[in-house]
Amino acid sequence: MSLSEVLQLFVLLTFLVINGGNTAAIVLAARASMQRERRVSTLEEKVLMRSATYLPVSFLIPAYNEEATIVESLQSLLAMHYPEFEVIVTNDGSKDGTMAAMAEAFELVPCLPSPRRFTSHTTVRTAYRSRTRSNLFVLDKVNGGRADALNAALEQARYPVVVLTDADSLIDPEALQRAGTRFLDEPSLVALGGTIRVVNEADVVDGAVVRPRTPRNFIARWQLLEYLRAFITARAAMSQVGCLISVSGAFGIFRRSALLSVGGLRTDTVGEDLELTIRLHRHFRDLKLPYRIEFMLDPVCWTQVPEEAKVLARQRDRWHRGLFEALWAHRGMLFRRSYGLIGSMALPYAWYVEGLSPVLEVSGYLTIILMAVLGTLDWPFVGAFLALSVGYGTLVGLASAALDQTLPHSPKSTGDRYRLFIAVMTENLGYRQWLAVVRVLAMFKIKSSRGKWGAMTRRRFS
Repeated sequence: MSLSEVLQLFVLLTFLVINGGNTAAIVLAARASMQRERRVSTLEEKVLMRSATYLPVSFLIPAYNEEATIVESLQSLLAMHYPEFEVIVTNDGSKDGTMAAMAEAFELVPCLPSPRRFTSHTTVRTAYRSRTRSNLFVLDKVNGGRADALNAALEQARYPVVVLTDADSLIDPEALQRAGTRFLDEPSLVALGGTIRVVNEADVVDGAVVRPRTPRNFIARWQLLEYLRAFITARAAMSQVGCLISVSGAFGIFRRSALLSVGGLRTDTVGEDLELTIRLHRHFRDLKLPYRIEFMLDPVCWTQVPEEAKVLARQRDRWHRGLFEALWAHRGMLFRRSYGLIGSMALPYAWYVEGLSPVLEVSGYLTIILMAVLGTLDWPFVGAFLALSVGYGTLVGLASAALDQTLPHSPKSTGDRYRLFIAVMTENLGYRQWLAVVRVLAMFKIKSSRGKWGAMTRRRFS
C-alpha cells in the first residue's frame, strides 16, 4: 500500500471510531431521556412523600476574584427549597472585592473553624459565619488553587452529602430534592452528576433563571451546543452503561465519606474533577466494594461561559491539560480486567477520542496542505471525506439539540431555536478547527501551571 492509501485507511478508521461512538451515545441518551419521562411522576411523588426524610447537604464553593457574581450566586443557593443544608465558601486569596462583598451582604463575623485535618490545603487565615443566615460560613485562606479551596471547605462540612459547585453558577431550586431522593434510594451511590447549562443572556431574577435563552454571541452559542453534546448526550449515555468517568466540578454531588476515603481532591492537577471521579472508580474497585457513579438529566446548574476567544482559549487549554494529567495519573487502569468497562472502554475512549483526536485532526489538515503542495492529494477522496465528516457532525449536533428540546430547561422560543440551528450549521466552519489547535498547543504545557486558577471574565447575572 502507498503512503496515501495508508493515510486514507487510518483517517477512515478514526472517523468510524469517533462517529460510531457518537451514534451509540445518541441512542443511549435517547433511552435516558425516555426513562426520565417515566421517572418524573414517580420522583415527584417520592419528593412529596419524603419531605420529612432527607439527607442534609453541604454546598462547597471555591471563590477567587468572584466579586461580580458571588453575592447573587449565594442568594440563589440560600433560597434553596430544602429542609437542611449549609453553604461553605472558601475565599482563596482573592485580589478583588470578593471578601468585602460577602461581608457586607451577609454581615460576616469571625468564628472558630473545626480543627479537623483530613485533606491537604493551605492555611485558613480566618473563618466567618453570617449573622443573617445561620447556615452560611466563609473561610478566608491563603491562595492554593481550586482543589485546595474545596479541600478546606470539605473539612468543615458537617453533612453526609456534599455539593461541589462554582461561585459563578446558579443551581435550579428543585435540583437538590431530585438528587437527594436518588441518594436515599441507592445507598451505594457515591457520586452523582447533573446537567450544566449556559446562563449567558438568560433572564435571571433574584438568582433564579426564569427564562433560558440561546445566546446571540456566537462563541457562547457554540459552547451551548458543546454543553448539550457533553451532558445531554455523552454523559447521559456513559451513565447508562456504567462508564461515567467525569462528574463536573461545576455541579457534582458526592457522599462526604467517599471523598474523605480517597483523601479529597488532588491539588497538583487542573483537571481535579475528572481525576477525582476516576480515582473513586479505582478506589472502590480495588477494595471490591459496591458503588455507583451516575448522571441525572434533571438536576440543573447554570454557569457562565466565556464570550471572548482569548478567555475561551485559556479555559480549553486548562481543560485539555487537566484531561491528560488525570488520564496519565491512572494509566495503570487501562485494559485491566479488574476495572471492568472503565478500564476496557471508558478510559481508552477518553485517551483516543478526547485526548488524541485534536492531534489527529490538526495533523490531517497539515497533511492535506502538504499533499496539495506536492501534487499527490486525492481530491475526490478528501472532498467526499470532508463532506461526510462535516455532514455527520451536523447531524450529531441536530440530534443533541432535538433531545434537549424534550427537557424542561431548554430555550423553546422560535428565535432561540433558530439561533441554535445556526450554531449547529456553522460550528464546523472554523470554530471546531480553532479549538483543535488550542487543544494541541495545550499538550506542550502539561507540566506548567499545575493546580492554578484560570482567569475568567465574570458578568453579573441580572
